[in-house]
Amino acid sequence: MKNSQRGSGHLFSLMVLGLIVWGAYVTLYVPYEHRKSMDAFRSNPPAVSPAKMAVIDSYKAKSTPTELPHGLYTGKVEQDGYPMTISFEFGDNQVITKKAHIKNYQFTGSARYAFNGAVMTFSEVKGDAVLFPQPGEPLEVISDTEIHVPGPDKALVLTRP
Repeated sequence: MKNSQRGSGHLFSLMVLGLIVWGAYVTLYVPYEHRKSMDAFRSNPPAVSPAKMAVIDSYKAKSTPTELPHGLYTGKVEQDGYPMTISFEFGDNQVITKKAHIKNYQFTGSARYAFNGAVMTFSEVKGDAVLFPQPGEPLEVISDTEIHVPGPDKALVLTRP
């Protein structure tokens, strides 16, 4: 009987060691890789689809809005099945601050903007560059309290209280 139990503790030790290694991987390496990929995502302007580029090009041919927005505009939209809250704050000296909140993630950035037709183009981006498309963003000023950001499918509607 004593001989049959010999070495059985080694298997248990290997299982415990495997659990420790797996726990370290899940608690240290996976969050590190996730943080690294999120940092890379935040620091680059978003990719622009050909359909969105067609909308941008069509708005470059339109005239610049006569009334420029000023103040805070907010709206909600669905992104990949998740609700997303977006805000544009138009400040002095043609500076815009954008915020987006989706799931557990908060994105914030500011930039100077200028118009090319009815398209806002961005420069001097600070913060999350993913909020500022390089070719710009079309803008329709509906009223003093409502603006639209047209897209290929539907417009993002932002309102001011």
